[in-house]
Amino acid sequence: MQRNVRGVLLAVLIWGLFWGSTPLLAARPVQVVATFSILQDFVEQVGGEAVTVSSLVPLGADPHTWEPSPREAGLVARAELVVANGAGFDDWLLPLVKSAARPGIPLLQLSEGLVPDVDHHDHGHGHGHTADPHLWLSVPNAVAYVERIAAALTELRPELGDFFAGRAQAYIQELWALDERFRAELETIPAESRVIITYHNAFGHLAERYGFAVVEFLVENPEAEPNPRDLGRLVELLGRLDRPVVFTEPQISSGTRYMQALAREAGAAVHVLYSDSLTSEVPTYLQMMAYNLQTLVEAWR
Repeated sequence: MQRNVRGVLLAVLIWGLFWGSTPLLAARPVQVVATFSILQDFVEQVGGEAVTVSSLVPLGADPHTWEPSPREAGLVARAELVVANGAGFDDWLLPLVKSAARPGIPLLQLSEGLVPDVDHHDHGHGHGHTADPHLWLSVPNAVAYVERIAAALTELRPELGDFFAGRAQAYIQELWALDERFRAELETIPAESRVIITYHNAFGHLAERYGFAVVEFLVENPEAEPNPRDLGRLVELLGRLDRPVVFTEPQISSGTRYMQALAREAGAAVHVLYSDSLTSEVPTYLQMMAYNLQTLVEAWR
């Protein structure tokens, strides 16, 4: 009898340790919808198995031109939290939320309050980046995104607040380590070579954080068509560089064609940078940024 009691007590202890260390198993996962895959990854990093996250824009697609279908409306209708970037990047979501989301469902716009009010990063080249909504390409902004996601999830599941906070802090440590790698490795690029020329206005915040002097692009938004004047301006700029380089983005096929034509005209090398979307080959933000860092370093090696 005593042996049986000990066995029962041991089983209860093991059960308590198991469930106590993973309280999420006793809770229903938070149903979250993110507008695109990078935000989906942020939510998954913070929420772990305590969340179920769907991205409206699929892997590898261009968030600027993608259009929602009834499937995405159904995802929004079931969501407890909708996570967007804001800053004009995913405004197409707002009508979908208004029409499909249940009353009172929170819409978390992660860039809110992070966009500078005054453009003071023009560098004299006519392209300031206050209108650049790609704030996540600067790691400190990504840290702010993660903190806001943790707070929003805790608001919905207060009993899992410590769990979310622990995962967020562990992930933020990885993000700061990534930031240090960027700062250290990009210092090896000569100052006169620190020029990022891309198809659309996406890399202003990355350039500001990591010391690139000039950011130029053909179009503000991928839906626009470049004009001959802009092409000529970039050919002239590339002609002044010792090692001319242009960058394409894998999710924008039309932009790739324009940048390849520009590179041929200017005798420039072509490299790929990720901005708006993860892919099956680069499925997380940390992997995306590590890839971008390697690309930037190798472009001028």
